[in-house]
Amino acid sequence: MSLHTMSYALDNLRLLIAHDSQDEAEQLMNMLRNAGRATRAQLALGEDDLLRALKGGAWELMLCRPSFGDGSFESAMAHLKRLGKAVPVILLENTFSAETVKAALQQGASGVVPGNDRDMLTLMVDRVVENLRLRKELQHSEIARHDAEKRLALLMDQSRDAIAYVLDGMHIHANDNYVELFGYESADDLAGVPIMDMVSAADHDKLKQLLRSRAQDESQTQELECKGVNTDGEEFDASFTFSPSTYDGEACTQIVIRAGGVDESEMQERLQEMSQKDQVTGLFARKWFMDQLDDAVAEAAREGQLATVLYLRLDDFEQHQSSVGIDGADDILRAVANWLGGQVGDAKLARVDGEDFAVLLPVADTDEAEALAESLRAGIEGLMPEVAAKTIHVTASVGVAFVREDARSGQGTLTTALKCCNQAQRENGGQGNSIKVHDPMDEVAAGSSEAIVMLLRQALEQGSFKLHYQPLMNLEDDSEHLFEVFVDLPQKQGEAMEAGEFMPVAAEQGLVGKIDRWVVLNAMRAAAAMSEPVKLVFNINGGSLADASLADWLLKAMRAAKMDGSRLTFQLTEGDATTYLKQAGVFAEKMKSAGCGISISRFGGGLDPFKLFQHIPATMVKFEGSFTQDVSKAEGRQRLTDIVKRVKESNRRTVVGFVESAAQMQALWSLGGVDYLQGYYLQAPMDSLQIPESA
Repeated sequence: MSLHTMSYALDNLRLLIAHDSQDEAEQLMNMLRNAGRATRAQLALGEDDLLRALKGGAWELMLCRPSFGDGSFESAMAHLKRLGKAVPVILLENTFSAETVKAALQQGASGVVPGNDRDMLTLMVDRVVENLRLRKELQHSEIARHDAEKRLALLMDQSRDAIAYVLDGMHIHANDNYVELFGYESADDLAGVPIMDMVSAADHDKLKQLLRSRAQDESQTQELECKGVNTDGEEFDASFTFSPSTYDGEACTQIVIRAGGVDESEMQERLQEMSQKDQVTGLFARKWFMDQLDDAVAEAAREGQLATVLYLRLDDFEQHQSSVGIDGADDILRAVANWLGGQVGDAKLARVDGEDFAVLLPVADTDEAEALAESLRAGIEGLMPEVAAKTIHVTASVGVAFVREDARSGQGTLTTALKCCNQAQRENGGQGNSIKVHDPMDEVAAGSSEAIVMLLRQALEQGSFKLHYQPLMNLEDDSEHLFEVFVDLPQKQGEAMEAGEFMPVAAEQGLVGKIDRWVVLNAMRAAAAMSEPVKLVFNINGGSLADASLADWLLKAMRAAKMDGSRLTFQLTEGDATTYLKQAGVFAEKMKSAGCGISISRFGGGLDPFKLFQHIPATMVKFEGSFTQDVSKAEGRQRLTDIVKRVKESNRRTVVGFVESAAQMQALWSLGGVDYLQGYYLQAPMDSLQIPESA
């Protein structure tokens, strides 16, 4: 049985700071908040403040000075222990040494940092928070497992089948039907009785063989047709089914003796329903919801159907529990669940965590999802359920995420909705009662693959990529104007995203071919518009080489742009050429037959790069960047001299790039055998195709 668990998110980190300086504590709060590591913080300037905070709230991290007012780190740890609070503590130590660290760890600190080292504190907070997240996630999984075991135990007791659990050949538990079948008074009487006693002596050999087989592989399910024997020595026909299971958290073997006349489909239906329903609200539980969400992801990929996930969390639920008790809190959950059920119609609705609900439904667009989220938020605010003779003012925060055609997993979508819900809860001074709709653009800075894919698709549709042109200086002929073409992806905010950042994502999504074609087509148009003839070097990505039609498309594009092959060079990296060796060879032969040049960039990084020349008719190579970096050293200069000589002996042109200083320029100028130099020291990539004045 697999349990679908949701990652424990700590976006809404609750931070307690025990400090002796309010100004410094506020600086710490701001530093951590600005870094996105803390969102709700409270300051304790003394012992009383600390006790009030510990008793009045749930904290996930505590920063503590050795002394704060009339309090101390030692007293703080004592209070945590006395109150049973499992809060990780980082000590901001005045005198940082092996002795002080050891002493703090012995008293229960999770980490120790020098009080004035903010960088180290940030790293330590990250480490402690990650450990906390894993602990919470494990705790959540354990609770889910125990809940599943309780459900299974209930089904077992209600089953018409005879069921028992066996560990090391001995009974550890059995239901009433099993006990009665073998003539025992109670399940306690069976404890420790070997399974051999339940089978006729004539079948002992068969049973021993089966048990030996299970000892080698306990994951299998096996059946044994034999004679059962009860306590009176009476034998009866029985079919034993042995399968792997757990009981009270321990791996064991489950034995089922099927009762006659049992409707298997009915039993399966009961088991399925009990495992999927939340016992408090009657709604479906997270496992069921995740199955529906996975189906929605598949539907979006297949049909392009947009769907939304609304993640609703009741605000300040802990305070409601304190006010009306656990039973009253369950009444609140039931009231909200019943109301939601009446509002969302045929949408998929589930209780996915303690006070968290989720809704899944297809939508026409994102505006429709936002409108629904707002209506649910407003409706819950006006619900006012009567609980324990009190009118409870309930509010909820709602996170809105989307299942798009490029969605990768249901789990990822639910986590995104959860993060948005956490952000919504931080609104209104941390009171929540708000909604947050996910915007993939928010995640670009964090490197979200989904967001980058959306930007790439948008850029392809709108032609919003940006081309840049960097000249290659011909050391023998200054009349030649040769440019390498680069592409980046402008963003609404911040710097443009370079190809090195988005091309790996584009490769995963099969978009590199489209991007390469866009670059070639638009750069050729720019070259055709020039008054003087220019030559271009295009970087072709490895993923594009898998497209057998690329070369033919390029030849058609060249004819349409009236671009002669002698003005174009197509460049492959050494790594891509090696990975796609056969495809690269076919591509290079076709393009060379049209008069185009073929270049291999990042050349010299492999153990024997010259082997590529046996398969790829390269006309030029551009050396790997470390050659330029090492040219000021004697051994580096000799290394470059040797490889340049070998390339020139094979009658190929050579390019040394990444020239970034006058010293490098001078060393390379006199090296011999180098045809082109390229780098920021000579000319940075230009936003438009133009012949530099220095040329």
